Amino acid sequence: MGDRLASPLSPGEAPIVPPLPFSLEGLSDITGRSTCVGEYQDFVRYFRDRYSKIRDILSGRVNGRPIESLKRGVAGREISVIGMVMDLRTSAKGNRVVELEDPTGTVTVIFSKGDPGTEDVATLVPDEVIGVTGTTDGKGRFFAKTFIRPDLQARAAIASGEGGALLLSDVHVGSTYFMEEAWDRFVGWISGEEDDPLGIASKVRYAVIAGDLVDGIGVYPGQEGDLAIKDIWEQYELAAELLKGIPDRVQIVLSPGNHDAVRQAEPQPALPEFLRGLFKSNVTFVGNPAAFRLGGVEWLVYHGRSIDDLVLKIPGLSYGEPEKAMVEMLKRRHLSPIYGNRVSIAPEVEDHMVIHRQPAVLHCGHVHTVGMTRYKGVTAINSGTWQGQTDFQKKMNIQPTPAIVPYLDLATMRAKRLIFD
Repeated sequence: MGDRLASPLSPGEAPIVPPLPFSLEGLSDITGRSTCVGEYQDFVRYFRDRYSKIRDILSGRVNGRPIESLKRGVAGREISVIGMVMDLRTSAKGNRVVELEDPTGTVTVIFSKGDPGTEDVATLVPDEVIGVTGTTDGKGRFFAKTFIRPDLQARAAIASGEGGALLLSDVHVGSTYFMEEAWDRFVGWISGEEDDPLGIASKVRYAVIAGDLVDGIGVYPGQEGDLAIKDIWEQYELAAELLKGIPDRVQIVLSPGNHDAVRQAEPQPALPEFLRGLFKSNVTFVGNPAAFRLGGVEWLVYHGRSIDDLVLKIPGLSYGEPEKAMVEMLKRRHLSPIYGNRVSIAPEVEDHMVIHRQPAVLHCGHVHTVGMTRYKGVTAINSGTWQGQTDFQKKMNIQPTPAIVPYLDLATMRAKRLIFD
């Protein structure tokens, strides 16, 4: 029986999100609601919550039975199970072997090499929840014919919002690589002081920042040599001044990232109160991730650190096309499906990374590369950066696309790239 899912789960309270100013309606946010202390039972509750939420999505598509029941008189019959991926390996014959777990036990699932219906098995990652249909030998082995993910239901792109939104992230104020001249051109444009050939600056009503407003302190070895400002308070003071250049008519939504002054473990709360006082009243603070309604459409904002893990584990993904990794999140209905790799995830009483509701917009950052796509009615955008290429990025062969701002028309869900470099 799997340790992560087997213990009883105490029912958690429904999310309580405090009311926010302006026109933003909070839907999901960890801010002020973290309860975990890192004890064993916290991890059990966390994984059970993840499993149960995604199982509920899958249950409408596959009639899964408990894994424990596979031992009783079902050998040779076609049946289905829903489980969390514990382990993955390839057999000597080239078959893919997956250990699946649910609250009742574990089973070894064998995907035969080349079988129709199992083409995507190479993209399976640890800790995602899937449904599998096949037959069992009654001795702990399950021979898969097909598997499904809790993917989104296809629908037309939502076009019921109003106004224009700018999507930004990874400003990295305080870094020697921060592109201040390009930022000044951006502020001049949004303020009406620079040419506006597309005629859209005056239509902008919202600006959403998906993390890493500042470069932070001690985030990576040797960072001090890359800092123009070595005091975190001074970094935020300058960042606040830079955001003041954006007109008051624009509502700014600010979510943190791994360089910001919040805990490293995700989900991350909004910036602390002592920093919020530096900013003007048109700035609203949310956690990472955060789901909210803004401009008449539903947003899901996540800094995107799990892209590091997904690029490493899923064939065909790269930092140059971050939107493809974002699609993989949507397919799994989870923002950070792999537990225990580069992303540190706090074992809260509920898994805040599960994608419960289908958003109109999924907005990420982190990888410093602009990417846009539309997937089953969701506009997925990675908003790039305002930081030039660092020495670390050169070593990692990461080519940032700085000073490019995605603009999204919330009435049509059409996006444009605005270049300020």
